[in-house]
Amino acid sequence: MRIAVVTLVLLLTQSTSAFAACSKTEICSMLGKMGHFDILNQCPDPKTASLLAECKKVSDVTVEDLAAPEFKDNNDGTISDVKNNLLWAKSGVFKDEKLMKTSLKEAKRVAVSAEIGGKGGWRLPTLAELKTLLSSERIANSSGKKAWINPLFDDGRGHYYWTTTTCAEVSYVIDGGYGKKICQKGDQAVWLVHFNINAVFWHHSKAENYHVWLVQNIE
Repeated sequence: MRIAVVTLVLLLTQSTSAFAACSKTEICSMLGKMGHFDILNQCPDPKTASLLAECKKVSDVTVEDLAAPEFKDNNDGTISDVKNNLLWAKSGVFKDEKLMKTSLKEAKRVAVSAEIGGKGGWRLPTLAELKTLLSSERIANSSGKKAWINPLFDDGRGHYYWTTTTCAEVSYVIDGGYGKKICQKGDQAVWLVHFNINAVFWHHSKAENYHVWLVQNIE
């Protein structure tokens, strides 16, 4: 009986030690895919809880706004920002007469193949770039409907639009009446802009229900 007990203790010790050696990198990676209790079960080392807390810490970095834009309608489906040297699509990307919903990965592919105003070379905007389209008031834009967007643009069917700015690059934003928004998801999430409600928010980059607005640099 005594031998059996000793054997069981040894087996449990070996089993625990096999899972206990989780590094901070491994634990932080698990955090994006598993719940806290699942991680603690898989890595039952006393240090796991403190490592989880460290993984949740984010750098205190917010978005640096661009200069106030100066927009010019080119009357070909594009609008120039001559202040920031950016060329914008006048509206979001449509497919079969509906505003396209897609994942970030697919949105980037759409940008590469897009042609607007006879021009290629499009890309998704950064958060700082897309924020320049925001208006200081909710007014009618070229769609004939109201939104928090510069009136030269067309956002009649507004929703969240992708940016390429990850939460690793910008860890928080001060979003007007919505207050401070913090993202702790690193490269797994990106920031989005919603013109209809004047909001900036983040979501996981693999989500497939957000929209595409395109930009390119003016050489």
